[in-house]
Amino acid sequence: MLPAKRQSLTTKLAWMLTGFAFVVVMLSSWILDSIDHYHFTQYIDQNRDMRNQRIANVLAQAYERDHGWESDTGLDVARLSSLEGVNIQLCDITHRKVWSDHSASPGNASDTLPIRSGGTTVGYVEIFYVHPDSFSQFDDLFQQAMNQGVFTTILPVLVIALGLSWFLSRRISRPLVEMNQLARQMRQGNWGLRIQEPNGGVELSQLAESLNHLSEELQKQDMLRRNLTSDVAHELRTPLTTLKGHLEALIDGIWTPSKQRFETLHAEVERLIGLVSSLSKLNEAESDSLDLNRQQVDLARLTRLTVELVQPSYRQKGVQLDCHADSMIPLCTDPDKWKQILLNLLDNALKYTPETGRVTVTVALRDETALVQVADTGVGIAEEHLPYLFERFYRADRSRNRSTGGAGIGLAIVKKYVQALGGSLHVESNPGDGTLFEIHLPLRGGPRRDTGKTNFGD
Repeated sequence: MLPAKRQSLTTKLAWMLTGFAFVVVMLSSWILDSIDHYHFTQYIDQNRDMRNQRIANVLAQAYERDHGWESDTGLDVARLSSLEGVNIQLCDITHRKVWSDHSASPGNASDTLPIRSGGTTVGYVEIFYVHPDSFSQFDDLFQQAMNQGVFTTILPVLVIALGLSWFLSRRISRPLVEMNQLARQMRQGNWGLRIQEPNGGVELSQLAESLNHLSEELQKQDMLRRNLTSDVAHELRTPLTTLKGHLEALIDGIWTPSKQRFETLHAEVERLIGLVSSLSKLNEAESDSLDLNRQQVDLARLTRLTVELVQPSYRQKGVQLDCHADSMIPLCTDPDKWKQILLNLLDNALKYTPETGRVTVTVALRDETALVQVADTGVGIAEEHLPYLFERFYRADRSRNRSTGGAGIGLAIVKKYVQALGGSLHVESNPGDGTLFEIHLPLRGGPRRDTGKTNFGD
């Protein structure tokens, strides 16, 4: 059995709007017809009463003129009244028939009115209606014309409603069709397309903005994925090439074994071990199974102790490291994870701060959060690199020279650990003006969270 063919959104909207318009038109026509019928019935009743009373008055005048009822008294009234859709039968005071219109039929609806002369009833007139609703010939023609006008109006209104429905459906669905086309292009790997802001309301504008943002993120992630392979290969190729070259030289007898040679080989092995260890830490930080050993600690004291651990490295390079912390900042956090965060930031600051430079660590209370800042007077980071700063293996130096930086994993670990501790991370930097990393940690701790969002600059 073949699946039913799906209709497009435009077609569905068009039929829905057409059906709605049809219901509205028919309901409006029924309401108008009911109102017209009510007023027309009121008019008929009033006109019938006035006509019947006029006939009785004319017959009373004829009675007074003839001084009684004769066989032809008021007979001319019958001829005129037949034009108004009524037939007449005249009776005296005893209800004896004086004369009768040949068309009068007791089977039709009728009214009986007394004929008065000088305040005394002198006879009766029975009025029989040709039309069951007591319409005159002119009334019947008017009602037919009114009904014909209503039904004649419905057809062009429905045609106009149908045209407007299809036009509106196309106008409403056009932005959605464009978004669907963009989604199809994104599925095929074309991330460079964008949707112009539609004129369909706030909701469609927000949807278009979300799709454009998604396309930008997918384009960025695709670029990072492509770079990731080459970056990993480069990070592994350099130490492995060094190890291979040294071992081949030793095997071929070109180099004689010495302590210096083995120290070089050992350094390259340590470099590989460090890379694998960093990858393991990053994988742990990104996984849902990250365990946090939260404890109540003094964040200021813990930060000062961590800064003391790296002071020798800073003195060796000639970079001044200062720490300004409040007397005590109680915080429920994982001390090991916090120490790793701070060590990675200080290591990164040391690499990019030249000799005689300065790195300042500040810890303070800000409302309900602990604020930690790591500021350096180093080379700074160009604005175009800031959105990718915390991506795995990303480095602003595409040559990936080891003398100017590491593997590009440390900051990615920092980001994940900060988010796991319930905090937020913010970075500001300009080339030549140094870099500022700012971390906000809630004083009440907080559950592990990984929103995937990091604030970059203002």
